[in-house]
Amino acid sequence: MRAYRFRAYSSKTTARVLKTQLEVACKLYNALLHLEQEEYRKNKHSMSRNELRQLALDLRMRNPEFQVLHSQVAQQVAERFYQARQRFFDRLVNYPREKKPHRYLSLVYPQSGWRLSNMG
Repeated sequence: MRAYRFRAYSSKTTARVLKTQLEVACKLYNALLHLEQEEYRKNKHSMSRNELRQLALDLRMRNPEFQVLHSQVAQQVAERFYQARQRFFDRLVNYPREKKPHRYLSLVYPQSGWRLSNMG
C-alpha cells in the first residue's frame, strides 16, 4: 500500500472553508462522544462501529451545520472516535475526551470524486 501526502497552498477563501469544516468535524466528534456516553448511561450498551457511522450520518442529515461535511468525512469522524474508544478498551489510553476545535487538525476525504487542479 502506498500513501501520499501533499502540501496544499490555498487561497484565503479555501482556507476559511477548510477551517470551517475542521470545526464542524470537531463538533460532530464531540456530539458522538456525548451520545455514546448517554447511551451507555441509559442502556449499559456501547455502540458498534456501524451504529456510530449511521449515527454520524443521521446527525449530518438532521443538522444543517453538519451538512457542510461530505458524508464519507462524517463516517470517518465516527471511525476516528470508534478507534479512540477501542484503544481505551484495550487499556492503551484514557477514555476519549472532548476535542477542542484548534486541536482537530485533519479531514479524510474519499478517494474518488475529488481532484487537484493547477490554478496557476
